[in-house]
Amino acid sequence: IILVGQSGSENSAAGNIILGKKVFENSFPKTDATNACQSEESESEGDGYISIINTAGLLDSNEKQKIYILNCTVVHSFPGPHAILLVINVKARFTEEERAAVKWIEDHFGSDASMYTILLFTHTDLLEDKTLDEFISESDHLRHLKDQCGGRYHAFKNNNIQDRSQVKGLLDKIEKMVKENGREHYTNDMYREAQRIIDDAKERFKPLYQKFKEQKQSRDRQYQMKWEWDCLYSLLGQN
Repeated sequence: IILVGQSGSENSAAGNIILGKKVFENSFPKTDATNACQSEESESEGDGYISIINTAGLLDSNEKQKIYILNCTVVHSFPGPHAILLVINVKARFTEEERAAVKWIEDHFGSDASMYTILLFTHTDLLEDKTLDEFISESDHLRHLKDQCGGRYHAFKNNNIQDRSQVKGLLDKIEKMVKENGREHYTNDMYREAQRIIDDAKERFKPLYQKFKEQKQSRDRQYQMKWEWDCLYSLLGQN
């Protein structure tokens, strides 16, 4: 799951709620692009794992930082994400960057990326007597954004982060979307190029790769992607 949003702190808070623990910091230096893309994972409510890639403040970074963060995102989400969550704080000013967010995602991740995107509204507990549907209906921009994402959206109440039912609801929506997308993760030219780099590295360093394969079978999940990450970080030097 890739988190995209205007505010790094909102992304981090959403990621922590999904994982059920505080692993993402709420703030980071605006100029520090190297820490602006992080990944963490946790066991899911059922079988398997949830992997969260937090692209903190991607939409309000400068262009050079955006390219760096985008490449880091490819590294951490390889071979491709099952979902992209566009995080929107209902109590913050709705910015021009957020209005154009889906187009930005399509421009950089590919035209089909919106099929894998869900709007995630945070702090909906602060809407008071207004429902989220009413909140969305009052804004032409939000209605358009929702339509661009196939009508998919979800709400998080940040005043009760221990409420796992809101996380289960989100994961159910992601699972439904994954089924609609043929249970395939998203891919595009960036991820195909990443696969080419990995395949090339496997061929050039067969003995070392075999050693990594053996270690991957006996070490924990945190170690499993080390080979791929080492190969893919070469992407960052090419852009």
